[in-house]
Amino acid sequence: MRIGIVGDGISGLHLALRLHQLGIDATLFGSRPPEAVRRGRALNFVARSGSTRRREALLGVDFWTAPDTLAGARTVTVHGPGPLMFRADPDPAYSVVDFRLYLPALAEEYRARGGRHVVTDLTAATVQDAAHDHDLVVVAGGRAAGELFPRDPGRSPFDTPQRVLCGGLYHGIGEDVPHSIEFHVVPGVGEVLRMPFHCADGRVDVLGLEAVPGGPLEAVCRSPHDPDPARFHAAVLDALHRHVPELRERVDERTFGLNHPADLVQGGIVPVVRRAWRPLTDDTFALAVGDAWIVNDPITAQGANLGSHCAWEIAEAIAAGPPYDADFCRAAEERLRPYADGVVRWTADFLRPPTPQLLDLFRAADADPAVAAAFAANFDDPPAMWRSIATPERTAAFLAEVRSRPAPTPVATSIPRTHPWADLTARPS
Repeated sequence: MRIGIVGDGISGLHLALRLHQLGIDATLFGSRPPEAVRRGRALNFVARSGSTRRREALLGVDFWTAPDTLAGARTVTVHGPGPLMFRADPDPAYSVVDFRLYLPALAEEYRARGGRHVVTDLTAATVQDAAHDHDLVVVAGGRAAGELFPRDPGRSPFDTPQRVLCGGLYHGIGEDVPHSIEFHVVPGVGEVLRMPFHCADGRVDVLGLEAVPGGPLEAVCRSPHDPDPARFHAAVLDALHRHVPELRERVDERTFGLNHPADLVQGGIVPVVRRAWRPLTDDTFALAVGDAWIVNDPITAQGANLGSHCAWEIAEAIAAGPPYDADFCRAAEERLRPYADGVVRWTADFLRPPTPQLLDLFRAADADPAVAAAFAANFDDPPAMWRSIATPERTAAFLAEVRSRPAPTPVATSIPRTHPWADLTARPS
């Protein structure tokens, strides 16, 4: 059997490495050589979860284990009349490594093991050409995705970006909790993320702003950096002062600034689910995974982790043997659908104004460390996360189940405060 993989992001690389382990012949197509990725602009700012790290260990590519490459704590703060905050630490810690280091290292490892890695344009023509030499073509990224796999309107609730994004690698930001990921929710304004990050220059911090379109944070997110870096940095600091003042207090103005101009990512993402497969010839099919299938807003930090999960599942399906026909593609989609739907629905819910049940869950997490810990664990289990917030009844059942468990050794803490969402019964848009 011969498998073509178009796209060498995390989905394509994990799939290629796993198929190689299973003794299956695969060709990986990428758009740039590893060294060009290393020298390029920032791609994204990914936190890889425990499940993804376990897959990396099985693949033999768990190359980053030093403390400065890990985030072992997470805090969630909701701002308003009085802050609500809870802390729940992921177990194991998240890995926070620049994809400009991560992707080239995995591509070079694949080559070192004897895998084929071809650099070419990732277009529909490339996919069609691959169909003549392979029994199945898995599309994991590139322009080919939009050209080959149309939007699935029944599973794509948005047709415009729900956030305006501005994220970068910075110096001069202090941590309240060492090695922690901070997630700040400002209702009606957007979200602010700070987390430690390991890049080619060592330890830096990600500062990510997600602005509600039309809200007070949008202008900052759209501000250009290069024409006037000082003005850009002043606008970012002013936004922190207005919306996340305790984070602003930890910024040292003397050293604050982007690590490099190329370390800034700005724009907007339209969350979309595409059709998962299509015929290329009479007997060869294309199957979409990763960003070629589902593009998520980064608010829930699930894109790369979903891509890794899907790659692993597809590898196991391929290993079960041919034929790789329409029935195979249909079964593969059904295999992935429950996990993927959990990610899509959970992300969509977080992009909308908070539901009553989500308010209930956050209030419970604020008051009870066991609820905070269970909520944190669900970040690595999207179907469970979606079940816990889908309806008021499911949230109530989730909270009842958590509270019925024997008390474990505490792994999370909560800081009871006045609830800022208590008066948000009108659910602002």
